[in-house]
Amino acid sequence: MSEELTATIESAMKEGYAHLDRLHESHSRLRELHPFTETSLKSIDKEAVLYLDQFIYRFTKLQDSMARRLLPSLYSLLEADTEPKPFLDVLGRLEQLNVISSVETWQRFRNLRNNLAHDYPESLQQTALTINELIETWQDLESMFTGACDAYRNRA
Repeated sequence: MSEELTATIESAMKEGYAHLDRLHESHSRLRELHPFTETSLKSIDKEAVLYLDQFIYRFTKLQDSMARRLLPSLYSLLEADTEPKPFLDVLGRLEQLNVISSVETWQRFRNLRNNLAHDYPESLQQTALTINELIETWQDLESMFTGACDAYRNRA
């Protein structure tokens, strides 16, 4: 096993757990405001905006770190294959290995992330819907992350 792969995976896991800590904290503060509406987004106080921003930022950072470092490195380790592969191929194989729950779920989160990256004031209703879906389902991404970490720890 490559020391470089191991170092990358362990670093990505450490980063991911830091993002999860902040996600849990901000989620606990946002639960009382959920579900969001166009009207509630227009009138939330500054503290709630900070928690909402943190929630979105940490979700995005967790998913980006998983896509950039954790999942490709874990694939390389499990498959003993260091050749670059298209990310969807990596996801498909990790799904087959039961490391992640589904490529579809990953893609759904990627779409949510992309929707939130393009935050336009004239589309607050869509933003509210996207935030609500994220708040209701983000723990599926947490499960993917912890599943990948477990697969690393339990590799044969």
